[in-house]
Amino acid sequence: MSADLVSTEFVECFGHLPDFTVRSPGRVNLIGDHTDYTGGLVLPIAIDRSLLVGARIVDGTVLDVCSAHFDQRTRIPLDKPVDDPEYSWAPYVAGVAAVLKQRGIDVRGAQLFIGGDLPPGAGLGSSAALEVGVATALLEATRQRLSPVALATLCRQVEHEHANSPCGIMDQLCCTSARADHALLIDCRTMKTEHIPLKLDGAALVVIDTGVRHSIAEGEYARRRRECAAALGAIMQADASISSLRDIDEGQIGAYETCLDETLVRRVRHVVTENSRVSLATDALWGGTLAAFGELMTESHASLNEDFDVSCDELNDLVSIALRVDGVLGARMTGGGFGGCVVALASTDSVPDLVSAIHELYDGRYDADALVYPVQAVNAVGVLEGNRDA
Repeated sequence: MSADLVSTEFVECFGHLPDFTVRSPGRVNLIGDHTDYTGGLVLPIAIDRSLLVGARIVDGTVLDVCSAHFDQRTRIPLDKPVDDPEYSWAPYVAGVAAVLKQRGIDVRGAQLFIGGDLPPGAGLGSSAALEVGVATALLEATRQRLSPVALATLCRQVEHEHANSPCGIMDQLCCTSARADHALLIDCRTMKTEHIPLKLDGAALVVIDTGVRHSIAEGEYARRRRECAAALGAIMQADASISSLRDIDEGQIGAYETCLDETLVRRVRHVVTENSRVSLATDALWGGTLAAFGELMTESHASLNEDFDVSCDELNDLVSIALRVDGVLGARMTGGGFGGCVVALASTDSVPDLVSAIHELYDGRYDADALVYPVQAVNAVGVLEGNRDA
């Protein structure tokens, strides 16, 4: 959905043009999953699939919100909390307004139209894009600004307190801080970011959507967080020098096996080795060695599947099929897991063969056929040129 189409749909919904439109991108994490909430390293990109928020300032203390994805409309009062939102996406919008007000930021009444081509629930950061997009729109309405880190942490607070999703900071910080043609290295312990040039000469990043939808508010994601916390607690009792799983080197994992059960050993092994893979992958990008980067992606998927148990049959099959195609350098699940998407790094010439292989070997095996599309690294959230009624 283009900004022009948002304006058209805004007129159909509200009877006039929006004052402005916000583009809030989705994200693909190239490597470094389930490390952000343990203070580790991640390497995502913002992608050219975005959520768009058309906005018009109005008098009063209500947000009148239409969602094109769900063909739903609701009214959210700003002067009292919404205890039982009518729709599943409404807590994200209401939560943004509530947290902005909690932080002393003025929030005005507005009409909001939410559309775009970022699929919800696909593991591409759609909830973060919604939070960041709505927050940016409400801030723009009163010409206020927050730093990328402040905006990201505000939106993570919305996830935790209003959507009951115990996520890390990666999605929000990527959405607020990304740069076109670069990956974003995030140190989730310090919130320090670094833009890493993404030189894909002769190669492409391809997203393959399983069609399996997930919610990280459900139990398995929260269980992984608890398991990591439990493992850290046991390790800290055995070794006072450790304050984070980030402090552990690969060679130390064996030393802590006596204080952890087999499941927690595997969880720790994934987090520790994944942080190492992110560092190596960053070096590979700086050095322009895409083959090495692809190998690390594939190793990451194996770890997420075998040690962290967050993959599923659909994701594993797509990775396996992709890796059989000549010219595919690497493939892995991306995001929280339990469904969602695979990202593959492939030579540009091999992309048609990859698409054909997916449709031939995957489609028809599960409830939903795969959607396959290349993605590019784009800039962070921003306000597009607006329209006003004459």
